Amino acid sequence: MDIRTITTEERIKEGLLNLLEKKKLEKCSVSDIVEYAEVSKRTFYTYYKDKHDLLNAIETQLIEGLKRSLAQDREPLAQLGHIPDAEEINQLADVAFNNTITFCNQNKGAFSKLLSSNGDMYFYQKIIKVGTHEFNQRFPYLFQKKEGMLNDSLTLKFIRNVYVHGIIDILVLWSGNDGLIGTQDVKRLLGLTQTKSPLELVNLYKLELKLYHNEHQLL
Repeated sequence: MDIRTITTEERIKEGLLNLLEKKKLEKCSVSDIVEYAEVSKRTFYTYYKDKHDLLNAIETQLIEGLKRSLAQDREPLAQLGHIPDAEEINQLADVAFNNTITFCNQNKGAFSKLLSSNGDMYFYQKIIKVGTHEFNQRFPYLFQKKEGMLNDSLTLKFIRNVYVHGIIDILVLWSGNDGLIGTQDVKRLLGLTQTKSPLELVNLYKLELKLYHNEHQLL
């Protein structure tokens, strides 16, 4: 791909993101975007149908990058071979979110603007969806054997909600921070989020899972 094409597309994306510092998304027009991007409307429509098409392109790029980073960070967990205790989970936060934190840090401005009061109210839910999928992938490595998940368990649903929102909210709050919180502090918080009250709920869920399997073995 021609480097000029990449540069022009990135300029248009940056135009919208920078505009969100001044205007709410619903009030942003294509005219506003091209003014901030310093391109013509004709150039804009060469790449995007409208502002919603542009927004989708930006968010898709971020979401796909987030998915890749989380998948890379999951690899060390798959090699554990045992269920880690709380102390080890805290220590694992250093590697279990390393690529994710790096990606979020590199795209901190974009995340911050899209998640601001001027941004897209649906973007947060897209991130939560990614986090929920990742929870389902990581849960067996961190908290139980791979005998299957009792998905209709109310306890598990609550654990998932607390776990996912806790971690995502830390990253969201960090994205809006002006650099006062370093990456190591974020990793420490991510570790603690996984080992406090949710861990106690996990033990309750394990008991439910054991009872569930015992009941079905008797059938």
